[in-house]
Amino acid sequence: MDPLITIGAIDDDLMGLEGKALWFEVKSNVRVLVTAASVAEFLAADPPPGIVTLDLNLGNGTLPADNVRALVGAGHKVVIVTVVPEKRWIIETTEAGASAYLTSRACNLGKLVDVIRALDRGELPTTAEHAFWLAQDDRPDKPRLTPTESQVLRLVGDGIKQESVGRRLGMARSTVATHLTNIRGKYGDSGLPYAGAADYRDWAKQQELDRDRHDPAKGQAPAPDVEP
Repeated sequence: MDPLITIGAIDDDLMGLEGKALWFEVKSNVRVLVTAASVAEFLAADPPPGIVTLDLNLGNGTLPADNVRALVGAGHKVVIVTVVPEKRWIIETTEAGASAYLTSRACNLGKLVDVIRALDRGELPTTAEHAFWLAQDDRPDKPRLTPTESQVLRLVGDGIKQESVGRRLGMARSTVATHLTNIRGKYGDSGLPYAGAADYRDWAKQQELDRDRHDPAKGQAPAPDVEP
């Protein structure tokens, strides 16, 4: 039997929360340990760092990206769950540190369990829907990295130490540090100031999606059966 995975769930639809928790208990090894109607209420309970499902549009008027930042800052891995995809919020919550974004139109609870299990294993899952919407990010002020900066970012985003990155790429550690400084500067100029090491992982993920989008051999992720 798979070991139990405990998560938190934030949603102001209390009936929906109860139904989801019951489904998890009957159908999977996931258990909802802490529930709350707002991020503030959830953090006030002081749960240990873990995986949290977060409803995109809470009734208290808080901004989705701000909610994600608050949870990530407390050490949690955030899975956005919503009904209808909105490109703006998909991009902004991902940049704020959300690990995954699922809509009920394209994903069922079984898929949500798959994502939770992947996060519990230390992976960073990206559904086809999430990849599709991130690939629609055509803002002209997106950071443009050099090929070497992209290599450095990908390796550092994978958690490899700067000294090891230097050995792999045949450069001094100080050169790796300079590339990272330039990368942080480019993202800062684009309105995405560096807030911590997790940003390297998220930026590398976005760069990979952008490369796949423009690589004819890989093609673009198929459009999900949802409204824009």
